[in-house]
Amino acid sequence: MRNLMRGLMLVLTLAGLAGNSFSQGRGGGFAGDSLEPAIHPLAENVEILRLENGMDVILMRNPGQPMVGVYTQVKVGSAWEDYRTSGMSHMLEHLLFNGSDKYTQEELYDKADQAGAYNNANTARFFTNFMMVVPAAALETGLDLQSQMLFHSLIPADKFEKEKGIVVGELVQARDWPGHAKEKALEQALWEGSSLELPTLGTKSTIEHMERDDVYQFYRKWYVPNNMVLTLAGNFDRDEALALLETYYGGVAPGTVERSPLRPVRPIENATSASRRVGDERVLALAFDAPSYGLPDYFPFLVLTSLLDLEGTGILTAALDDLPAAERPELATWWEQSPGFGRLVLEFTLPEGVGPDGIYRLVQDALTGAMEMGITGEDILGIVRTSETHTLLEREQLRMTGIYTAEPIVLGGIDFFVSFLDGLRAVTAEDVSRTLANWLIDAPCQAVYIEPAAGAAGGAGGMAGMRMPPGMQMPPAMAAAMGGKEGGAADKPAAPKPAAPAPLQVDRSELANGAVLVSQTNPDSPLMAIHLAVKGRAAIDRENAAAGAVDLVHRLIGEGYAGCDRACLARQLRRLGAVVKVVDDDRIPMDNYYTTGRFSFVRIEATAANGPEILALLLQQLQFASFTAQDFARVRDERVEKLEQEKASARATANGLLEQGLYGDHPLVMAPEGTPESLASLDFNQVRQVYRKAFSPDNLVFAVVGPQTHAELKAAIESGLPGRSRPGPTLPVPPATTAGEELTATVGGQMTAIRLGAVLDVAPADAAALELTVAILSDRMAMDLRETRGLSYSVGASLDVTGPVAEFTAWLNPPQERLAEGQAAIREFVAGFDAATITREEMDKIRSARRGRLMMRRLSSMGQAYYLAMAELDGDIAGYLNGLTAYDDLTLSDLQRVAGKYLATMPLVEVIVN
Repeated sequence: MRNLMRGLMLVLTLAGLAGNSFSQGRGGGFAGDSLEPAIHPLAENVEILRLENGMDVILMRNPGQPMVGVYTQVKVGSAWEDYRTSGMSHMLEHLLFNGSDKYTQEELYDKADQAGAYNNANTARFFTNFMMVVPAAALETGLDLQSQMLFHSLIPADKFEKEKGIVVGELVQARDWPGHAKEKALEQALWEGSSLELPTLGTKSTIEHMERDDVYQFYRKWYVPNNMVLTLAGNFDRDEALALLETYYGGVAPGTVERSPLRPVRPIENATSASRRVGDERVLALAFDAPSYGLPDYFPFLVLTSLLDLEGTGILTAALDDLPAAERPELATWWEQSPGFGRLVLEFTLPEGVGPDGIYRLVQDALTGAMEMGITGEDILGIVRTSETHTLLEREQLRMTGIYTAEPIVLGGIDFFVSFLDGLRAVTAEDVSRTLANWLIDAPCQAVYIEPAAGAAGGAGGMAGMRMPPGMQMPPAMAAAMGGKEGGAADKPAAPKPAAPAPLQVDRSELANGAVLVSQTNPDSPLMAIHLAVKGRAAIDRENAAAGAVDLVHRLIGEGYAGCDRACLARQLRRLGAVVKVVDDDRIPMDNYYTTGRFSFVRIEATAANGPEILALLLQQLQFASFTAQDFARVRDERVEKLEQEKASARATANGLLEQGLYGDHPLVMAPEGTPESLASLDFNQVRQVYRKAFSPDNLVFAVVGPQTHAELKAAIESGLPGRSRPGPTLPVPPATTAGEELTATVGGQMTAIRLGAVLDVAPADAAALELTVAILSDRMAMDLRETRGLSYSVGASLDVTGPVAEFTAWLNPPQERLAEGQAAIREFVAGFDAATITREEMDKIRSARRGRLMMRRLSSMGQAYYLAMAELDGDIAGYLNGLTAYDDLTLSDLQRVAGKYLATMPLVEVIVN
């Protein structure tokens, strides 16, 4: 789970080192003998500036993008809070969406939607991060809105209590995930007495006792331009952007920023330990002193953290693999980097019957063995290449750029950020060996041992499955957008508009082996993205094994292929700098749109130069996967344990019940990841059969985006994946819902879950109008049930159109004490929705918002490949090509017609889980 922290640092968009200089801990001395500074010239598209009021600005131009991102970090977070102010940084993140001197909350939301903007924020320990992504032509809108939020918010008293309720709901929602109690106890033990001990969200007590005027004083103290850094990334005209920044940000007065000294954690001078009894897992965490931003050993230590748990060949993973499967702990590593200190934490989840004794010695033996064997340059090169791939990926996907760049900018400094890859490329094997010896070998550690609470049952609730890296909280899904602008810098000549990207070429072929290839050629792209869709996941599970069998196959194909075991495959992928994903990341609940019975996937991203070799390697892996019965048993048991924990989640239970009510006997009723019972019923031979069926060429759709031509890709796939066949079928069309039904379950806990759903037969000509109508319904629900009543942190409605059918879903997760109120509210919203009340302004606003969202999701090569694959599965490539204009010609009468035709009379499946 916490490997995300290291991944965060390797995924930086551009990054580098200058930052602060802190205590050197065990590292001591200088990293090398030379005192001559390394010079890192700025890339041609990068500028570093400072406005006259002290606001730092980074410009990163990319004329090939159709959008631009505005990312502003305010240098305040939970580390600068005490118990009286605990949670105020996060509360402000919410409150700044509630209106300003110039715009009401409704106007902020409406103007953002009209501009097609994405407006979001997240709070961390040392900063609060505001992110705005807009179409390039709407840059002024985005700057106007964000500056209004940052400098001119009203913090309206009449909305303060509502927002407190939403934040408390967010706290409750976090506890609905397995592992929360363990996470909380571990962090309290590690950071006790330091500035990191208070949670970023605050506590229920601190939120409930918070006063509006205190929060407003907090806002005026910290939200000043000389306490902020702004990054502008994407497609913009430099001179126009600077003029707009002066207009909207440069005229704000600076302030006096007074900070109390941070309280560091106690130094680890001797071995210490602490024990806790919470949750339902047995965990041992070993924390070691580590460097932080600015220390000479930073980059060698960054490489070292990756070497510890590399797939198959990591220093620690190899040592754990040598243990019998029943005695093998699960390892997660994370590196806390804070001003003044760092900690490397090795977290071991212990199997039944395995105690904590001996783990420290196992670690030390593995580290010493690595020193004796010698660190080589091969894995270091792979780490650097993978980092370079990630850098290109994050430059493409502006929605996530602000998440990955915020911490290195704030804690490392701007020069650190812009020269990160140079610093990483300079690391040698000698540097890593020295760093290993100085920081970890025979080093004392702080141990935290956590045992299950008495009588603990699986899934006590929490957020282990969703936890972002230390220092980063999950960005709240603040209502779909905000943005827009009226007025602005007046009486200035019109600036040249950013050039629109050239249209891209899309081709489709049915290959001789039965696979389908759809490709989009972008000759200038530095990346190649391959999205492989495996058709009919649910039907394969049902016809050949049981629910979750295909999911297990995807988790097993990384074990290697004939002649190349798991370690060999991992080395090859690192050498090529490949980023591979075969299942959803259950640590990030947003990342679940792949988990469906319609298909499973393999997706690979690499630099364009390595693309052909990556494709050849993928074809080898698909044909000759060599997982064993022992591999199968291990992965199956891990998944059974994980799914048992999720049984206590109200949301997961509600979603499963809704699928049962909607799909009945259809294959889509099969849980894509399976259940503990279905996985336990599987045997090795069944899973091998499922592997052969799933990855038969006639069951595959290759969607590829990059500079390679369609003819080149076709030849490579037909050569590397031989055979003769025709494309196989997709899933049968599910029947429409014909009668309402109510399903209930009880899991306990503070949060409940309400779901309404129906499967509808939808004429293709009505799909776009119905999607837009449901989007308007969802927007109204969010504004009323969340923003006005504070009923639930998560609320909305969606329509998922797949071919001739659509799944309608509405959801609400109110606290236990407001369940009845929530039931009545969501029923009233859906059943009482009157499309005749939709105004032209409302329609235009949501239409622009959806267009902007789709544009943003299709910024990256992988985003394009994903939507191209979905279009092929739906038999609608034209829908992909015309996706950004699908809503342009719709009228109010179209929306009213489809609402009456589909929504007014649809029978609903209702699910209540408390």
